[in-house]
Amino acid sequence: MATDTPIRIGVMGCAEIARKVSRAIHLAPNATIAAVASRSLEKAKSFATSNGYPESTKIHGSYESILEDPEVDALYVPLPTSLHVEWAVRAAEKGKHILLEKPVAMNVAEFDKIVAACEANGVQIMDGTMWVHNPRTAKLKEFLSDSDRFGQLKTVSF
Repeated sequence: MATDTPIRIGVMGCAEIARKVSRAIHLAPNATIAAVASRSLEKAKSFATSNGYPESTKIHGSYESILEDPEVDALYVPLPTSLHVEWAVRAAEKGKHILLEKPVAMNVAEFDKIVAACEANGVQIMDGTMWVHNPRTAKLKEFLSDSDRFGQLKTVSF
């Protein structure tokens, strides 16, 4: 894919957090929302309309359907954590890159399955943890850097 071609993202699920992430995707110069899926066509349509998705956005009435969409490069998955391993593995097997909402998995064994599926299928996985960009993170770093309180720290990694 050329660098000037936007990444076509499908939204798998209509959770409230997907509204916020959708706005961020819309603002990204290198991404576009290509599709949305829900367990019902009506819910997916309503979600797309209420979030101002472009008219070109495909509407899917099932999660299986969006996996088959050749015009989706990556999936944002805001489903409940208990469903992540199933849908992330299935997405990876279809060659879709994955952005999972946090937490990524219920346990390490599930996370290992997701990572193995991504590696086996040459796709990337990202999680939706945004704490690095949260203003509280800068405040925490400032707090930990207080040598009077903690002495001289050698390493602080965020």
